[in-house]
Amino acid sequence: MKAKIQILLFGLTLFFSVNPVFSETEDKETIEINAKIELEKVSRNIINALRYGRFVLADTEWKKIQTEVYKSYPEYDYLNGSLLYSRMEWQEAKESLNKALKKEPNHEAASFLLGMIYAQEDSWSEAKNTWMETNQISPYNPFYHYNLGLAYFILKDYNNAILSLNKSLEYKTNYNEAKFILAKTYLELNETEKAKTELVTILEQDPKHIQASHLMGRVVYMTEKDPKKSLTYVKNQRLLGWREKKVYARCYFEIRKWRDAENLLRPIAYSPFADEYDQSFYLNLLLNLGYDERANDFFHFIQKQSQNESKIAEAYRMLLSSREGKDLLYHYFKLRY
Repeated sequence: MKAKIQILLFGLTLFFSVNPVFSETEDKETIEINAKIELEKVSRNIINALRYGRFVLADTEWKKIQTEVYKSYPEYDYLNGSLLYSRMEWQEAKESLNKALKKEPNHEAASFLLGMIYAQEDSWSEAKNTWMETNQISPYNPFYHYNLGLAYFILKDYNNAILSLNKSLEYKTNYNEAKFILAKTYLELNETEKAKTELVTILEQDPKHIQASHLMGRVVYMTEKDPKKSLTYVKNQRLLGWREKKVYARCYFEIRKWRDAENLLRPIAYSPFADEYDQSFYLNLLLNLGYDERANDFFHFIQKQSQNESKIAEAYRMLLSSREGKDLLYHYFKLRY
């Protein structure tokens, strides 16, 4: 009997000595579970706020997760990178997103946003490489394939651009933005009929698509040589790309609207990548308009230039393409400025 009492007392002592450890473990697990739940809720609120430009709300939500318990999670670094991205603080945003990816290499949102920063910095090769990784993490997202295709287009890797854009359309059939870049890509490869097919489907679905309309006018002139018909596709001259400006200047010239032609061609003629045709055409326009003094000044200007095959010309062309590309990217977040 005495031995049984001793065993019972030993058991009770053991139970009460171990129980605080269990309690402490349970408290730690509860804290972690609650932290995850709160972080998920705050993350949704911040992401939605950034998407709709509600930056004050995003900053307010961010303040809710500033204790140490949240900072070990990759989502914390992703949210920090997202907020820094919205403020266009590119370098700090990259550092935070890389932290998130180091903790969780398959964090697709962090990978995608990192590529966006490279694009904003005109580093399209790095953007392309990053988005290739994003597409490996999440291979069925049409927007990821679209941005990758756009990066290939700007880098003049047209065959890969076509592959990525078609992959985007495979997952989002009526994605007009992807069709538009695909049409531009086909034009760069002189596959005019394929470009026209894509543009027709865009304009059937969305007749007010300004960029597709402008590109269609260019295609019409290339295939039919009808300047009047081509000009009917011009919706807003301020939104014309430099290639379209060349075509529509020629259209205006052919219907003897020389002043309109000169206005369109002027920024091209004075740009570092104007070719000899652009320069002689612009000189001819100035003479037809009776601008003899301006024609003389322009002649002396082009005599001093060594534009063709210059590094400056290529850099300028790349910057113009990059600016156009940034406008065409699929943007998940708005920027504050």
